Amino acid sequence: MSENLVVDTPTPSSFSDLHSFLSAEEVPAGLIEIQHQGLPLEILNVPADSDTTLVCFHGAADKDVRLPWFLGQGVTAGLPVNRIFISDPSLRKSTDFNLAWYAGSKEQPDLQETLADVVRRIVRETGGYNLVFFGSSAGGYASLALSRFFPTSLALAVNPQTSISRFYPGAVERYMTYAWEMDGKDMSELPASVAHNLIPAYSAGFSHTVALIQNAKDWFHIQKHQLPFVDVVGDSDNLFMLMDRWGPDTGDGHIPPPKELIRACFEELAKCRGDWRAGLTASGFQAETTRQDVKRRVLDTAPAKAASDI
Repeated sequence: MSENLVVDTPTPSSFSDLHSFLSAEEVPAGLIEIQHQGLPLEILNVPADSDTTLVCFHGAADKDVRLPWFLGQGVTAGLPVNRIFISDPSLRKSTDFNLAWYAGSKEQPDLQETLADVVRRIVRETGGYNLVFFGSSAGGYASLALSRFFPTSLALAVNPQTSISRFYPGAVERYMTYAWEMDGKDMSELPASVAHNLIPAYSAGFSHTVALIQNAKDWFHIQKHQLPFVDVVGDSDNLFMLMDRWGPDTGDGHIPPPKELIRACFEELAKCRGDWRAGLTASGFQAETTRQDVKRRVLDTAPAKAASDI
């Protein structure tokens, strides 16, 4: 069963609209629900009197997931950091799709910028300005997208997508149909407010730090997402990479690393006080991130024939 530890929590602190939350004198701890353009923004705010804040996003929702879904509570429990968990509001529209990348919907075309405003308001309350955005797969995409709004932040993305349209067509079509009510249309027709392809966005430059954790067996994401991304930013001083093989030899390889590895990484980031290079280096990340470096890691960790097509 997917982790979701707060489905039975008491009634959340409710706000009638985004403005009432952003202008509130205080931000409450615990479950927060903000009505915004017809859908709720559901957030779990766990302050810890820290100068570092961890923001967690989820990926595709399994059938047994109950919304709101706040993934990452277990692996982050007890860390000396403020924690913010965000459930993707687009999934409230229909049970016929389970993946929305926090990229918004017909009702919330400005969701990415809105979530950035929400995070800013919470951080202003807690003082935890050293921001880490974390997620896996579609949650990794969200971490890469939202961190762009915060110049000194860190995006910690596990097996992320970097362009939504490069994901499996069925999932993309369901998202377009149920979130945007644009059946049969491609993502180029979405509003300009939606960052659905991060490759050109990042190629224009970025000042925050990005750390990619990539399973060297996840061939689909290496080819369709990691390599196109590092081809445009792989020589950046702000990009780091951790690649290894995790999980069984069968299957598609889209498996995150053990929770112990993620936990150890969080612990280093919690104590580095915003010196992301130091925290990532202590966690085993490498600064060599070009296509050739990816190929070298695949060769070092996987059967040699797996690297021949890179």
